[in-house]
Amino acid sequence: MPARGLKPPALQVPLRDARRLVLLAQRLAGARPKPDRRGAMEVVRSIGYLQLDPTNVVARNPQQILFSRLGPYDPKVLEDLLAKRRELFETVSLILPMSDLPIYYGAMRAYRAATNPGAGKSPHGVLAGGGGGTWPTRAGKFLNANQPLRRYVLSRLKREGPLPLTAFEDRSIESWTSGGWNDERNVTMMLAVLQRRGEVVVAERRRGQKMWALADGWLQVPARVAQLEVERQATERAVRSLGVGTVRHLTRHYAFNKFVTARAIASLEREGRIVRVSVVPEVKERVARARIAPMRKAPVTAPKGSLESAAFYAPADVERRLRDVREHWEGRTSLLSPFDNLIIDRDRADLLFGFFYRMEIYVPPALRKRGYWAMPIVHDDGVIGTVDPRVDREAGRLVVNRVVAEPGAPSGRVVGRAIGRAVEELADWLGATEVAWPRALPAGWADARR
Repeated sequence: MPARGLKPPALQVPLRDARRLVLLAQRLAGARPKPDRRGAMEVVRSIGYLQLDPTNVVARNPQQILFSRLGPYDPKVLEDLLAKRRELFETVSLILPMSDLPIYYGAMRAYRAATNPGAGKSPHGVLAGGGGGTWPTRAGKFLNANQPLRRYVLSRLKREGPLPLTAFEDRSIESWTSGGWNDERNVTMMLAVLQRRGEVVVAERRRGQKMWALADGWLQVPARVAQLEVERQATERAVRSLGVGTVRHLTRHYAFNKFVTARAIASLEREGRIVRVSVVPEVKERVARARIAPMRKAPVTAPKGSLESAAFYAPADVERRLRDVREHWEGRTSLLSPFDNLIIDRDRADLLFGFFYRMEIYVPPALRKRGYWAMPIVHDDGVIGTVDPRVDREAGRLVVNRVVAEPGAPSGRVVGRAIGRAVEELADWLGATEVAWPRALPAGWADARR
């Protein structure tokens, strides 16, 4: 990554302004986009991706991410963008704008070459991981041992697709073995490998079930793009979706991480398409962090660096953006999925927002601090706590199990009512007619229950 010894960035950004740049880039501040197809596409292009996850406590994760930014909207909007309008496409773990297909298609070609018969041991990089551990070497061995299964799947899809997983017989010769939960799930793994090769796609979902189709005719094969240009496009997209970010943040961005490189960063910086900045905590911010540190079993700043030592990158128009967030700031109050783009990089959330967060799904109930599905609360320009809800669909009730305020979080009637409105809006979107609050609420947030 960028060499040491570079001159310090000329532009110093106060931490509060950096947070605002991040929230604006993530579409969690300013006026909400309209809750329609155009608004949803605007959001996905801005934040880069919607993460897929099988956990469905409140709603499917991609739907929650859009709700946090659009407010109440028809979930059919997302399905329409995927299945009918084809403005989005689905990978093994992400939903992405179709306009970003050129960035990914080269990786599909490379994966296909690496899993073809006779391919040697594959490097990592853009081919590494994903798809239930479908490393190219292992996937190639599985694929080539099960060519009859591959031909059968592709033939059925050509004749009858789209089809669900359950439509296929297991005609494997050798089983998938990894020591994990995908052992013996041979059709599932064949579809995952074929998806990474760019041979099949998830065309739509019916009642939550993936419907598979041939990629030919579904994905428009893009023209080849030079590798450096792919890296440049991905790196610039990552910078814009993060607002400001270190090299570590860019290389951990879920949609673009595999394509962010030192040469792309250097090239974009030379051309003035991205700029280096420093993020500087104010004195009161340093005091607050020092006061909070003893209250938790977590470092004051992220373990992989500190604000003072980190070089950040921002879009070329960062000075205009700074003027906007200083002169026309419009904060909102939103509830986030635990897998939301803003906080999925836990170290980054800690570094920039002082928000230390770990999921507690696998923590025994008696030991949980926040709750099973604790949803972070964004208020104004901070992440101020969590709400742990569950949906009682039979009773038409949203049950709030626990509300936790961060140390030093703002309080008072305005904050409490803003949190209450955010919870009620979530309940309305989910079709619940009642919100059941816990007896105890954080001091100063009692007005959430009104």
